[in-house]
Amino acid sequence: MSQLPPEYGVAPPMYEMPRSPKWPWVLLLILALFAVGTVVFGPRVLDAAREATRPVAEEGPPPPTVVPSPPKRVVVFEVTGTGTAFNITATVGTSVRNQSSVPLPWTHRVEVSVDPSSKSVMLVVVAGPDGAEVHGKYTVDGVTVREGKASGPYGVLTITDS
Repeated sequence: MSQLPPEYGVAPPMYEMPRSPKWPWVLLLILALFAVGTVVFGPRVLDAAREATRPVAEEGPPPPTVVPSPPKRVVVFEVTGTGTAFNITATVGTSVRNQSSVPLPWTHRVEVSVDPSSKSVMLVVVAGPDGAEVHGKYTVDGVTVREGKASGPYGVLTITDS
């Protein structure tokens, strides 16, 4: 029996067997878990995100919509004198007021929108048969625009601005 020294025994292999790396498997497992989580919990996460970013609605009915009214102007007709006017016709645009046997003084106020159709203003006064003098005028937004007078039986006062 040969006694060989232990250093002469079976020789270790010249190289180690290669092992496959573990990191690709770990990465694949993480991606698989992420995909499953997205499918299972994704809709809930999106709903929660939408709820968190939605503005808080106030309780009660919505506020009423305010429609601005078109600008207005005020036309005031005034007729003074003694006795009774036979006839008074006051016109602003398409608004016409006609009265007969009108005791004086007489005032009529008209509120109209500011547009080209309401630019035409006219006052016609026919004095009574007694021949008394009548004075007439009209103002727009407090400013006197036109005035005049007439006298004599059935005297006619016409003031127009068109």
